[in-house]
Amino acid sequence: MPTRKKSKLGILAGSGILPAQLVQACQKQSIEPVIIGFKGYTDHVTPDYWGRIGSSTKILNYLQENNVRDIVMIGAIKRPSFFDLWPDWATFKFFLKAWLKFFGDDGLLKAARYALEARGFQIHGIHEYLPDLLMPEGILSTHPPLEGHQIDVQVGIQAARQLGREDKGQAVLVKNGQVIAQEDVHGTSVLIQNHGQVGAILVKMRKPQQDKDLDLPTVGP
Repeated sequence: MPTRKKSKLGILAGSGILPAQLVQACQKQSIEPVIIGFKGYTDHVTPDYWGRIGSSTKILNYLQENNVRDIVMIGAIKRPSFFDLWPDWATFKFFLKAWLKFFGDDGLLKAARYALEARGFQIHGIHEYLPDLLMPEGILSTHPPLEGHQIDVQVGIQAARQLGREDKGQAVLVKNGQVIAQEDVHGTSVLIQNHGQVGAILVKMRKPQQDKDLDLPTVGP
């Protein structure tokens, strides 16, 4: 749950149902959601303001003008168009500095957090408002892992951690004690579609350096 009472929450909403679930959680907690939408991406909520990925100045000014200081960024944004990415001056300076200092997704996200906090915003993870989204500890399946699978899980944990340290991905597939495939930029679903097979175990973990507020790993059916 949030560590302090907030009257407003800025929601930078991508696609999918999570932004809508966050809006409902805010309403139950008497928090006013201020929704920033992105055309072509935001699809399950009605934005208060339509923005463009590259127009950070207008978006942040709108939030500040509406006394919003707390932000959650949630929902998918994939394959932005050239027009979407065309930056205003503030966005251009941010990316220039970020590319000079960081490599990989995690570096850019850390730079984004720094830039937003420098403007007076506080970044939160969706799990602060929807704690039930987090995976509980223990076996969720009705079929517990077989004895041989325990070895595969341990191999997968070590491999996924190393993959995460290298900022290349979060998930691996393991079978008979060997890593048979690793996640890349195409994501976990593509990993499963291309390499999933009977007897293989999927292990997915948060990268050691990953910012859970900005990029919490997800799993699903």
